[in-house]
Parts: sequence; structure tokens; C-alpha cells
Amino acid sequence: MRQIVNRVIAESSGRVPVSVIEDMKSRFARAEDRFGFSSFGGDPSRIADFLSSEDWADLVEYAKNVNALWVLEAILRRLEEEYRDICPPVASKALEALEALGRGAAVKGPEGELTLDSIVRRLKFHGLKVEVRREGEREYAFVEQPLLKLKLYVSEGKISYEICKEGKASTVDALLAVMQKVREL
Repeated sequence: MRQIVNRVIAESSGRVPVSVIEDMKSRFARAEDRFGFSSFGGDPSRIADFLSSEDWADLVEYAKNVNALWVLEAILRRLEEEYRDICPPVASKALEALEALGRGAAVKGPEGELTLDSIVRRLKFHGLKVEVRREGEREYAFVEQPLLKLKLYVSEGKISYEICKEGKASTVDALLAVMQKVREL
């Protein structure tokens, strides 16, 4: 897979920022290590496992956010072509992943279930520092950044959250203006 990724990314140079290219290469390399699908002593059939994982879903989300989803589409097309005869399960999974990209489908977690763990992974993927704590009978994820605090949990397939904005206001009018902005969220 590394050879396919490197070829597609090389062909994309000039159309994708260098930082995005390096980040995508790094993510694929970590996946190769984690799933063990290296062609150098690994099991290339494990690519199918990667394409079904949250790691893949995170990579898809990243590509969407940086307007590089087309790079993943090109990688999946090549993967399907090159593995069609040598490893049909990988080719089939690449085709399935390509179709999912076209539908805008995203992997949420095992069996499509939204979990606190999957949310924490996604938040960490976006560079946020997340702490999970139990309060009473429920587990919450907490994110604290300068001027902003987030508390969330999962209930009935939805993310319930509280956002708190911290700051200082010199007048009541300034305080009311901030309150209005928060209310508009």
C-alpha cells in the first residue's frame, strides 16, 4: 500500500500543500505499523482491516477537512486495481470504501455505534487534550482550552454537550454581547 500511496501523492504534488502530504504519509505509515500490512514481512490482506477501522474514518475526516478527499479516492481506485487479482478481499474492501466516500458515509465505530471512546479519539485526532471522568453513573469527556471548556457524553446515539466560555468583560453591555454570541451557537 505504501507504494500506491507514495505514487498517488507524488502525482498530486503541487495541488496539495506539502504539510498535508507529509501528514497523510505519516498517517498511512502509522496504520501500516499498527495493522501490520507492510509488504516487507507483513500481511497485505490486513489492509482490509484498516479500511474498516476508526483509523481509516479519522483519515477520511482529515482529508475532508483539508479538501484532499480526492487523494484518498485515487488511492482506493489504485488499490482496487492492483489487488483485484492478488488479494480479492482487499480489492473488494477498497471498492466498498470508495463507494462509502461517494455517499459521504463515515465510520462511527463498531457496527456504526457512536461511543464516548470514538468521540475522544476524534477529538484527540484534532489535537485537543481530552480527559475522561466518571461523575455519578455517567462517563464524561472534558476538553479545556484557553477561554473554552467542553463537557460531553453520549446518550441515545447523540452527543450531549455543555460549552462554557470564559473571559473578562469591562461592562455589562460587553458581558451581554458575549452571552448573545454564545446563545447563537
